[in-house]
Amino acid sequence: MNTPTLAAEGSWELRPTGCAILFIDIAGSLRITRQLGDARAYHVLKFLSNAIRPAETNTGRVVRSLGDGVLLTFRTVDEALVHAATAQREVARCSPSDITLKIRCGIHWGSVIQADGDIFGVAVYLASRVTNHANGGEILLTDAAHAASGRGPDVFIDFGPTLLPGFDEPVRVFEYLWD
Repeated sequence: MNTPTLAAEGSWELRPTGCAILFIDIAGSLRITRQLGDARAYHVLKFLSNAIRPAETNTGRVVRSLGDGVLLTFRTVDEALVHAATAQREVARCSPSDITLKIRCGIHWGSVIQADGDIFGVAVYLASRVTNHANGGEILLTDAAHAASGRGPDVFIDFGPTLLPGFDEPVRVFEYLWD
């Protein structure tokens, strides 16, 4: 029986590229599912997922759907901010149920490996952790994303250094005032 092994050459030669990583997550999806029941919650979450996915108006690319969320990449942080704010407005505008629905967004600028239609790297984990730190209705950014943005300081709130799960050093986090 052959045991799979990693190739010594070739597969390690993937080149990282910089991009803005945006996670959008439906806040409280477990609570929503418990309140609505599995079948109705599925349709509500699918509706919301379809409302927050489109990236045709910018350089965004949907990398993967996460059931109650989506992972996208953009060429610039400002395009990710526009998409996140548009998604926040769309969810606020069209709630398909009697339950209040909100999304939370996290943005990081960093290097990723792009392979097999997906993205990989520490930057993806950091974007995910920032998203998990957000409350429904918030758009949070790392310091790297904030620095890469062309927006003025008056549209951000500095949360300061924040400990995020899996990271030994605090990460400076900012909130984008989208509304």
